[in-house]
Amino acid sequence: MDKLVILELEGDFETVGFRATLEIRAEPRILKVKGYLPAAPEVATQHRHWQQTYRSLGMPLRIKAEKIIHKGSLNRRILDCQESAQVLRNRFRDWLNSQSFQSIDRRLREELNRDDTIRFLIRTNDLSLQKLPWHEWDFFERYPKAEVALSAPEYEAIHSQKLISAKATVKVLAILGNSQGISLERDRQLLEQLPQAEIEFLVEPDRQQLSDRLWNESWDILFFAGHSRTEGESGRIYINETDSFTLTELKYGLRQAIDRGLQLAIFNSCDGLGLAQELHQLRIPQLIVMREPIADQVAAVFLQYFLAAFAAGESLYLAERQARERLQGLEHQFPCASWLPIIFQNLLVTPPDWRSLCGNFDLPATPISPSLPRMKPRWRSTLWISLLVTFAVLAIRSIGLLQPIELAAYDHLMRLRPAEAIDPRILVVEVTQADVNQQGGYPLTDATLVKAIAALQSLEPVAIGLDMHRFQPRGAGRPDLIAQFQQNSKLITVCAFNSDDRNYAAPPEFSSDQQIEQVGFSNLAIDRFSVWRPASRSDIQTATAQPEGSMVRRQILSYDPNLAPLRSTCTTPYSLSFQLAYRYLRHANVQPLHVNEWQQWQFGAIAFRPLPDRFVGYQSLDGSNQIMLNYRAAPPGQQVSLQQVLDGEATTEMVRDRIVLIGYTAPVARDSFDTPYGEMAGVWVHAHAVSQILSAVQDQRSQIRSLPQWRNLQWGDATLILAVSLVTSMLVKRLRSNLLWLGVAIAILSIMLHQISLISLTGGIWLPFIPALFAIFLSAIGVISNLELQRKLK
Repeated sequence: MDKLVILELEGDFETVGFRATLEIRAEPRILKVKGYLPAAPEVATQHRHWQQTYRSLGMPLRIKAEKIIHKGSLNRRILDCQESAQVLRNRFRDWLNSQSFQSIDRRLREELNRDDTIRFLIRTNDLSLQKLPWHEWDFFERYPKAEVALSAPEYEAIHSQKLISAKATVKVLAILGNSQGISLERDRQLLEQLPQAEIEFLVEPDRQQLSDRLWNESWDILFFAGHSRTEGESGRIYINETDSFTLTELKYGLRQAIDRGLQLAIFNSCDGLGLAQELHQLRIPQLIVMREPIADQVAAVFLQYFLAAFAAGESLYLAERQARERLQGLEHQFPCASWLPIIFQNLLVTPPDWRSLCGNFDLPATPISPSLPRMKPRWRSTLWISLLVTFAVLAIRSIGLLQPIELAAYDHLMRLRPAEAIDPRILVVEVTQADVNQQGGYPLTDATLVKAIAALQSLEPVAIGLDMHRFQPRGAGRPDLIAQFQQNSKLITVCAFNSDDRNYAAPPEFSSDQQIEQVGFSNLAIDRFSVWRPASRSDIQTATAQPEGSMVRRQILSYDPNLAPLRSTCTTPYSLSFQLAYRYLRHANVQPLHVNEWQQWQFGAIAFRPLPDRFVGYQSLDGSNQIMLNYRAAPPGQQVSLQQVLDGEATTEMVRDRIVLIGYTAPVARDSFDTPYGEMAGVWVHAHAVSQILSAVQDQRSQIRSLPQWRNLQWGDATLILAVSLVTSMLVKRLRSNLLWLGVAIAILSIMLHQISLISLTGGIWLPFIPALFAIFLSAIGVISNLELQRKLK
């Protein structure tokens, strides 16, 4: 599949870096991603150093320049150039591996397939960026059908009098300019061998002769070989021994040629980026130039390979890539020869191939099989109605209008699922209102927590999770509390990311290792609505607000702190539930416990696949590492109160080899959230999240999944909706004469859909119940309306 990738860069190397915008165009989808490349003056400096070593090689070049004094032997100069190129390559790749650019790099590799044919345009006016060896980005090594090209940020549509005409040959105007010190005879021989080509050679013409040919004829390809150079942002070509000019001085003739259908310009000469800038201003569709001075032999070999591939039917981009890569065979004599050719592209023009330049667009007729029966008109209308209904439902769904209803239906079905047994691996220590009153008020002191933790540690749990933010000391006992964390790596506390409030941070006494290994973030994925209320946590003084009716249906496993939208004092990449489950599974010798090749957490044989941006009822998730939270109908663990722990009533059987969670259930803490099963304390939500991971890995309990989909394309949902619509349409056609039976049939179909959705969700698959229900009623209305219209027409 052909895809167009555009990377627009704006900024500079020295101070601000480059703002990056990635755009991937693959019909009918257009994707945009923002990123940033930091300032990297060392890259620009190294490029200038490489350029100096390259230009001092002393090769016979197709450039007019003053005499250069070469120091050292040729072999030494070649080695210096190769070493400088390697340093530039490494620094360039390190720059592209910058953390702030990884959102773009990752999305590229997620969206593109290795067998895609990709035109990759770098859009920038920065000449130093244009001169960099973009093909050395490891992206192009992994995508063999991708080739890089340059494009300016500003572009203009081409309104040609004749972009393509009905003809059998490609018309080429070949200008063989000043050949002092070089040989252009091989270029001429290669052009003469082109199939289906009508070539006119202008050998060292004067300016008027060249202008006349541009004005008087229509050309498909303009070719120039000879000497050229870049002066500032302009290019100069030498057409004979005495005459040279910039392309601006010939702009009227060139513009006339472009308006009459000139598709491609090839400047097989030196230092052509200045020529590209000028031709872009004249709206040239595409051209091929050389970034730097090019050796005469290299120029001839490139032309040979390019013309052979292009005339054989290869696309412009792949023909240029093949020819460029084959220059590597000359790099023992001519270092970095494969760095030189580059395409400059008008974004609004699709590059031609040799066949289209010949005017050959005839496509073979598709044979019609006589064995296929024609669909009867009445069933054809049924199919069309079902397709239209499916499209309408999916369109309404895609903009989020059905999302609140679908999520409410999901909650309803969750509550109808059968109860499951309590998870024997989890114990929750509830800090009740009575506990708070008995321990001297809210929040609990550090000394109280020290006593509770010590009592629990003596009973040998696998891990203890403290769902309380403890950045600030609370009463007496702070040194003892910190000492407990230092002495026991099984003890985990919490922080909160996406906040610059230090009260959400981990204890400041923690080491950097502790802040990652003994801290889990407490953030929950909340589905928000529009009514606001004060912050729900009173143990954290913050000005943030939380929405009324906020619902927790999803579980965040981990995140990258470097990609967080806000600079946060919470530096752990792992959630509290993840930290606790990980320790339990490691204690149980479950292997492996790592990120697999698809960038999914894998524990044993179970992989946790992150939710895509569109997942059943959700239509705009943020793509973070989150999964659906598969609640249990009953509490996911045994429970005791804090006072029971302090009184020694927690037994070894209750604690040993279990995960223990400590958290508030007291109303004064205001630490509660809405869930499909009603309002629930935060510590119990975390317990459900831990239980989900352990049950999936050790008990093969299902995760919440969707019907098959490809990335964000919910084709499995669409297929089910279409099937429901077709069944409804056929029922309506058969029962249309009896409205009572039709109503009963639609009611039965709706109930069946509800029960199938419930059974499916119990097994872990979330079906598009609401869209399918909409399809039932819309299909019935559509078929009845269509039948009534046909009756009136008769």
